[in-house]
Amino acid sequence: MDTNERTRVVNLLDDRTGDYDLPPDKAVVAAYEQSKKANYDLHTYPEPESHPHFREYSKGYSCGDWIARKKHEQSFAS
Repeated sequence: MDTNERTRVVNLLDDRTGDYDLPPDKAVVAAYEQSKKANYDLHTYPEPESHPHFREYSKGYSCGDWIARKKHEQSFAS
């Protein structure tokens, strides 16, 4: 994993944001696991493709109410 990779995730329901040192697909899973399950153990998170709430779209990823843009897309408003 590239430790220089930083991803901003946004919750669509309440505009909470989070920054993760993970690629965007894994960052949305981390945000979901932390907010919905209070699971802060990164090593126990399922791979994005195995997570029941994970979806990939043309411009980004989601897991539950959390979204992140793919790295080649323009970032969210800062």
